[in-house]
Amino acid sequence: VEEETNKYENMATQQEDEEKALVIWSIINCPIPDGLDPCLVVPRIQTALEKSRRGRPYGPLSITAISNNLTEIPGEDVMRKLSSAGISLKHAHRVSTDMYQWARRNPPPATIMVISGHVELECLASTFSGLKNKGYRILLTYPQRDPVLASLPKHCFWETLLSDTDNNLETTTRLVFPYRLDHGTGELPWSCSVCHYDAPTFEDFTKHLKCETHAYFEWDMYASKNNVDRTNPANLQLGRSPEWDLLAKESMLYRSAIRKQRGAFAPPKRSKMWVDATTFK
Repeated sequence: VEEETNKYENMATQQEDEEKALVIWSIINCPIPDGLDPCLVVPRIQTALEKSRRGRPYGPLSITAISNNLTEIPGEDVMRKLSSAGISLKHAHRVSTDMYQWARRNPPPATIMVISGHVELECLASTFSGLKNKGYRILLTYPQRDPVLASLPKHCFWETLLSDTDNNLETTTRLVFPYRLDHGTGELPWSCSVCHYDAPTFEDFTKHLKCETHAYFEWDMYASKNNVDRTNPANLQLGRSPEWDLLAKESMLYRSAIRKQRGAFAPPKRSKMWVDATTFK
């Protein structure tokens, strides 16, 4: 009995000492080199984390691969392999949202590794500084062709991380799927931030990325950023498909109504046009 008690006490102490870690990987800025098995990415990342801090073990590790063009980079076959290896997949245009959401649920001490190009990392410099001041450990990885960012936290090259073949290091990280705060649907590893959609399966996720609803919301985001008048039918590419026309006309009518009803009785502003999940099937 005493041995069993000591065993559980040691396990509890180890869990308390373990440090959570998040890895956000911009796969479009740091693609997998040709010839490398995608399934090797997870153990290489785990090894890099363990080497960066031998004194304190890492516990739960969440890895999310982000791109705004996952069907092309890395492609559906590679996506399937990454997903089977325990990596979450997210269609998104930036990585900052995931950092904030994860930090809200995981107080320091904790580690956040961001794998991306130097342009995006430089844009996030103030974010990294704020998280570092709160007690988070920030690690950056980017392509070797990019210039060294002396003003940013500790870094390593993407090529170095992937080429590390040290198999003698015993890793303590446990790969887990991150819980998504924005939807509260549970640990779903496939999501689209543009359409606010969490897919229940990998097949549903890839199907969504190819559907007209997703294509319209991508265009709608582009139009918003470029000040395109979405109440003008000439700008809506009508006739592309029945699904596209339905979404475009609904959006056009809604925006026209907002313009006509400015003032105290105007409908509340909404940032996105919400669509029932059945639309994506």
